[in-house]
Amino acid sequence: MATLFDKIWQEHLVLSREGQPDLLYVDRHLVHEVTSPQAFEALRRDGRQVRRPDLTFAVCDHVVPTEPFERPLADSIAEEQLAALEANTLQFGVPYFGHQDKRQGVIHVTMPEQGVILPGQLVICGDSHTATHGALGAMAFGVGTSEVEHVLATQTLPQDKPSTLAVKVSGDLPVGCFPKDLILFIIGHLGTAGGTGLAIEYIGEAFVNMSMEGRMTVCNMSIECGAKAGIIAPDETTFAWLKDRPLAPAGEEWEAAVAHWRTLPSDPGAAYDRELELDINDLEPQVTWGTNPGQVAAITDPVPDPKGVADDEQALEYMGLTPGEPLSDTVIDNVFIGSCTNGRLEDLRAAAA
Repeated sequence: MATLFDKIWQEHLVLSREGQPDLLYVDRHLVHEVTSPQAFEALRRDGRQVRRPDLTFAVCDHVVPTEPFERPLADSIAEEQLAALEANTLQFGVPYFGHQDKRQGVIHVTMPEQGVILPGQLVICGDSHTATHGALGAMAFGVGTSEVEHVLATQTLPQDKPSTLAVKVSGDLPVGCFPKDLILFIIGHLGTAGGTGLAIEYIGEAFVNMSMEGRMTVCNMSIECGAKAGIIAPDETTFAWLKDRPLAPAGEEWEAAVAHWRTLPSDPGAAYDRELELDINDLEPQVTWGTNPGQVAAITDPVPDPKGVADDEQALEYMGLTPGEPLSDTVIDNVFIGSCTNGRLEDLRAAAA
């Protein structure tokens, strides 16, 4: 009996030696303009090529402004980073979704939308929120620039296997609650360091009934409690969402892929290193009263009393809140809608309806 995470890890294991990190094969290497320039320069310096440019996908992401959109970009550093990515992908033959490409966007969104990311894959990117792709049943995590270089050169990555945590939720999301409320509720129980180094699998009716976009929000925010990765088992929702995506398998290859993906979910009785069980039948909308996502409470709760906890006292002072006052009475003067797969248009439509 094996967990979803264990199955994917074993399928990608190239070499395992006692006292050494495991060597894993990488299915998809996602590249953007911020963490890749030094890695490409190292390849150039050493006379190396990208080992599998066909499994490497680049998109300009972080530095592209909403406006003005014209080149050169108003920010000279952003323009330099963008120009470097264009030159590097051209030289090394890496597929690139440029700033004028209609497929360009947040890397964690545009790659799944194109069918680049599939269940059971090992996906890495020089970006912590790579965990987003766990929503499709992929093992996905962020890496540093030196690891980006290693994958570019070898298509493999040395990694210590993380421990696993099963977050088992009973009940479905109540009316007025959304995936972000659920993941904030979970982080509130774990704390911002409660998932440190763990691979979290999310299990329960609430996740089964979520849209793919909602699952992306949950997996995306797994790193906010320190987790290495977050993952949800692929199912009919996953398959329907991926079918006919531009770069997804088609025809007989699609049928064979789905047949394999159906074998991936954790076996009944599979053992996890840790488990957390939560009942969400009475869940209410969650808000963060402080400066980190672990400082969270239900909207009907009062602002908590820090009781001498320095971090909480500083957070309340920064936020300008007073212990005991109703959170629901707090006046909102500025709103930022997150764009890294945790601010969903579908949530706004549901709220408006």
